[in-house]
Amino acid sequence: MYEEQLAELDKSSIPLYSLYGQIDSAAELQFLHLETLESRNRFYDWNIRPHRHHDLHQIVWVEDGGGNVILDDKRLEPAGPVLINIPPSTVHGFQWRPGAQGFVLTISESFMTDLFGQTADPAIEMSLGQVLVVTQYGAQSVAKLTMLFASLMDEYTHERLGRATTVSGYVLVLLAEITRLRQLSQREVLAAHMYGGELYHGFKELVEAHFRDHWSVAAYARALRVTDRSLRRLSLKFSDQTPVQIIHRRLLLEAKRNLLYTEKSIAAVGYILGFDDPAYFTRFFIRNAGETPLQFRRGRMGATVR
Repeated sequence: MYEEQLAELDKSSIPLYSLYGQIDSAAELQFLHLETLESRNRFYDWNIRPHRHHDLHQIVWVEDGGGNVILDDKRLEPAGPVLINIPPSTVHGFQWRPGAQGFVLTISESFMTDLFGQTADPAIEMSLGQVLVVTQYGAQSVAKLTMLFASLMDEYTHERLGRATTVSGYVLVLLAEITRLRQLSQREVLAAHMYGGELYHGFKELVEAHFRDHWSVAAYARALRVTDRSLRRLSLKFSDQTPVQIIHRRLLLEAKRNLLYTEKSIAAVGYILGFDDPAYFTRFFIRNAGETPLQFRRGRMGATVR
């Protein structure tokens, strides 16, 4: 089923939507949308094809049911209860089993930035900036998430005094709860409270903005006003990776996205990622992925979930 869906995708780019099925446009400044899992999935026969949002953040809560999930180059088969955090530009697709119960919360990136500012807690912004799939909880966490989404839906669907304030409050509590869940298994979230965490986060933001430009580590260090050695030390402290490894992993992720979800030639994928020489792109991919771009494309397309 998913091979057919991928074949129908735009031949040159990954579909970019505002909400699924609606061609992308700039999200409203304070945009927030909440719907049941069933409402949109049922309309599309429970098959949401791989796509991404430019400036929308999504949080999916599946209380009951399960199915197949695509997140960039990963294929998962989670069963509820499962919570999925999807930052902007992450390729995602779902094939839930009919009748799955839950909610999909969509928030504009600008609104998320405002919310992060209200928390003044870098751990929340750092954790929500990463793809997260939570499948194991204590009973208390499941009850709390169920209550939060139910309460949020109640406020969202009724025009009451203080509605915007209450909705924002529930979302802030939800973001904090997601951060706590991530904190149980992710060392990087803890790094936000440690000395240098803000600087490390700044480095990750610069990588996101300039990985296609092939900045050197020295260029990133200059932009952050630190030495190369200090940047390396912070990077190892917070991620167990060198700055070069972080840069290359981001470049590799974007290469995999394009190889999987577009029909661009391998040379074209390399070119849009800043590689003028296709042979150099292939060597880079082999060194970091352990196989050629063509082998990756053929192997992953053949293993796509059904």
